[in-house]
Amino acid sequence: MVSNAQLNEHHRNLKAQQADAAAKTLPTTDLGSFIRRRWEAFRNHRNQGTDPLNERLLRAQRMFEGRYDENKLAEIAKFGGSRVYARTVAVKCRGAASLLRDVYLGPDRPWDIQPQPDPKVPPEIQAQIMQLVSTEVGTQKASGAPILEDQVHMRYLGLMHAAQAAARQNALNQAKTTSDKIEDILVAGGFYEALTEFLTDLPLFPFACIKGPVVRMVPNLTWKNGKASLVNKAQMFWERISPFDVYWSPGASRIADAEVIQRKRLTRTDLNDLLGLPGYDQDAVRACLEDYRLGLRDWLDAPDTEQALNEGRENPWTNQSQMIDGLEYHGNVQGQMLLDQGVNPKLIKDPDRDYAVQSWVVGRHTLKTILNPSPRQRHSYFMTSFEKVPGTVSGHALPELLEDVQEVTNAAYRSLVNNLAISSGPQVVVNDEMLSPTESGDELYPWKRWHITGDPMSNQREPITFFQPQSNAQELLSVIAAMDGRADETSAIPKYLTGSSLAGGAGRTASGLSMLMGNAEKILQTVAANVDTDAMRPLLTALYDMIMLTDTSGMLTGEEEIRVRGVNVATQKETERQKQLQFLQITANPIDGPIIGTLGRARVLRAIAQDLGLPDNIVPDDQTLQQQQDEQKQMQAAQVGQPPPPGTPGAPPGAPGAPPPPGPGGSGTPSQAGPGTPPGNAAQGNQPPHPGPAQPGPPPVNAFQQGIPGRMAA
Repeated sequence: MVSNAQLNEHHRNLKAQQADAAAKTLPTTDLGSFIRRRWEAFRNHRNQGTDPLNERLLRAQRMFEGRYDENKLAEIAKFGGSRVYARTVAVKCRGAASLLRDVYLGPDRPWDIQPQPDPKVPPEIQAQIMQLVSTEVGTQKASGAPILEDQVHMRYLGLMHAAQAAARQNALNQAKTTSDKIEDILVAGGFYEALTEFLTDLPLFPFACIKGPVVRMVPNLTWKNGKASLVNKAQMFWERISPFDVYWSPGASRIADAEVIQRKRLTRTDLNDLLGLPGYDQDAVRACLEDYRLGLRDWLDAPDTEQALNEGRENPWTNQSQMIDGLEYHGNVQGQMLLDQGVNPKLIKDPDRDYAVQSWVVGRHTLKTILNPSPRQRHSYFMTSFEKVPGTVSGHALPELLEDVQEVTNAAYRSLVNNLAISSGPQVVVNDEMLSPTESGDELYPWKRWHITGDPMSNQREPITFFQPQSNAQELLSVIAAMDGRADETSAIPKYLTGSSLAGGAGRTASGLSMLMGNAEKILQTVAANVDTDAMRPLLTALYDMIMLTDTSGMLTGEEEIRVRGVNVATQKETERQKQLQFLQITANPIDGPIIGTLGRARVLRAIAQDLGLPDNIVPDDQTLQQQQDEQKQMQAAQVGQPPPPGTPGAPPGAPGAPPPPGPGGSGTPSQAGPGTPPGNAAQGNQPPHPGPAQPGPPPVNAFQQGIPGRMAA
């Protein structure tokens, strides 16, 4: 005798063996046979061991859906009790996913681009500074004024410092512009939709997977002179990969070093879209359309049937949708095998050497094989776990951490429902020997008349008696409450994060509840660190490499650094805002105010407004504030009847200390001057050297050669 679960497992194994036997008889190419053998090794590994990975995935899915497995249902059916399911795991998974979405999908971008920390001053700006200093030295020398080497050197350093600051500001502005452009690419490619699904998988399954960037040809509709034009355009996309569909080499400890195979479910429309695309074997695509007109269910695994039914899809063995299964392989293949497959011989320099490739196989046909275009030779799959286990790709998720708690809670709930049902009313004992033959003891209703037989004078018990079963509801409810507390401690997701009320203690006040929620968010820092390290940083780095390889607009220089700050967004956002407010309060005094200036204070206000989600125009920009200051200076000068002070647009061009015309950046600094700006217009910062006290002996003019200070030359 075998159980239903054992019988189903036997049928699945039998069908898998039949599929393998049929596949081995198919005439395949060498590369196709190689990929099929790798697939069989990966699949067998996932179904081996005391707790196979496939069974862990199914168990997590059942716990999230609130379903018992077949063996448990059979045991419950024997007892005849309730099948109620507590779904504690589902609540905790939703709470964890919500916290992670607040970090990575909130108003603060969880990544940014850091420019070069110490950008170099352009050579043409350095030449302008040298020419300006030389001109000033020559002017003083012609006027007979003494020339001090220290003053000239300080003048040069001041100009270089201003140029360095301008170069740093330009680098920051360029990094911000580049970040906005990359953000547009991510949004257009569905990155944040894929990230949302990825964050939902993370607390649920032993691992979560996101893939990208993947380049696809998509139709782009444009209108010109009232006529529609449809042109295929290359675009980068990202997608969440189901943990049931991604496989890797058994010996890998890091997914970055592993071979990866992804199962794909294609339609005939997907295959038709490949016709005419470069890189695909057109004969192989047409052969697939011909051979698999009614679909192809291939590359099947043990959990496929239950997974499909849990997800509300059709049984894969029926395939009424006529889906066509395929594999996408990422790994190393020997060069000679690639040459036999038809890869360009110019790309295979050594036939005995292995090359990282991407290959698509459908049935017995290999549709496409290319060398991995990534300069880092890494595939486009990125995985991490809620709780990582060193040395393995998969880790632990909330269903595994809460499995014992979920079992006890379910048992308590079933017992509670059963006990409430039994103790909801009295139990009836009927003495059938005393009932009249025409009387039924199965019917009870008010004012019923009972007909009995027997000697009424004899000392016999009554024909109908009642007793009340004991209710154990309070004890069972205390067990459930204890398990809820245990679930909070084990998962580090307190119940008040999912909307449940918190009675007593710090949760009675708004500030106390805010503190408790802040502490709960700190517990998820480890999970966010896993996402940053294993998914976000390598994924954005792959996008950076792709842009560097394909972009011709000069968006990136290659010296930027992508910084992922998902953990910092959650832990430092509120802290930084409080520090900014304290900074404003501390500097709001007559001493510090002039030091910071109007522009500096406006920048702090602008940063706080942005964090609070206020409109961008609530604080004027720097250019508007500078114009307001200049107008105010002109009005003050007009009131006293004096010329405008130096540094304002109204000052005469030849006035001493008058600023040079501004460059493209508006500040007139050397690094912002245009190519045609005269050298004198690049000066800003320190004033030209003034004659100092009379020194004994002639001025040290011999220290300058061609107007360049000797100390600078050294």
